[in-house]
Parts: sequence; C-alpha cells; structure tokens
Amino acid sequence: MGNISRHTGINIGGLNSISWIFREDVGIFSFNLATLSCLIAPKPGKSWNAIYGTPETTQLESEQQDTPAGMKYLYKLKILVPKDRSPVEKILYAITGRRLIIKSGDKNGTIRIFGTMDCPMKVTSKILKPAAMEGFNGYELLFSGEFFHPAAYYLDPYGPIPDDENQD
Repeated sequence: MGNISRHTGINIGGLNSISWIFREDVGIFSFNLATLSCLIAPKPGKSWNAIYGTPETTQLESEQQDTPAGMKYLYKLKILVPKDRSPVEKILYAITGRRLIIKSGDKNGTIRIFGTMDCPMKVTSKILKPAAMEGFNGYELLFSGEFFHPAAYYLDPYGPIPDDENQD
C-alpha cells in the first residue's frame, strides 16, 4: 500500500457532464480492479447519450457498506433536468427500468464510470412542479447502483494512457 499524499493542484467541485449508454450497446468494457480503471467504448453505430442538468444541481453520493458477502459500494447520482416537456418524458420512459452505464465528468477533468456489464445502474425519475410561480419546474433523475468495488476511472479507448504520477 501507499501513502495518501496532499493534493497540490486545483480542486474545483461539481460535476459538469453526464452521459449514459444501454449496457447492450457497449462494445468494449474492460475493468482493471488493480488500477480501478475502465476501458469502455460503444458498439459501432452506438454512442453515449448526453444529459443536460441545471447547472450546479448534479449531485453524487457514495457509501460503503460492510455486508456478510463483503464490502458493497452504493452510488446515487441525482440530476435536475429543467422544464416538463415531451421529449424528456419519452427518453425517461425508454430508459426507466433498463440497465445503464453512466459516464460522469467533474470540473477537475476526472471522468468516472458507474455501472458494469454485470451490475449496471438504473434510473428513476419524478416530475417537480412547485405550487409557487417561482422555482424549479422539471425532472429529478436518480441513477443508482450497488457494486463490489468502487466506480472506475475512465480510460479513453482512443486517447493516451494516463500517467498515474500526474493524476490529481
């Protein structure tokens, strides 16, 4: 094992990109447990689907639970999508109950993969329409999943191999 050293770079909070793909649309999925990295790419003709969330509303929570079967990692990713509208409702109807892989980027440039081929994420949603004239009108999406290891760090199948020494 090693030391957890002091972070010397910038550390900007917040997530700024979320995308999803159906598990069956993934062509390459290679998870390295030793480095917690994941090489993932869509099948030919398939792609990641972006989700726009109201700025500063996307939240990620994780929790570790010690169970008789071993450590379990629970992840919840909440996003507020503005305005009640038909195109959003159609997409939510199509993805609810389906097995999804989520790719999330933060403002530091760190990209993580939530879900695996064996244990994908699922989404639930609800519409929010406050009684008052002011306030948020739209959808609250909640992606959730339980895994036997932490969420992976994304390796771009078409990009350079990251240098662990320079990772912040």
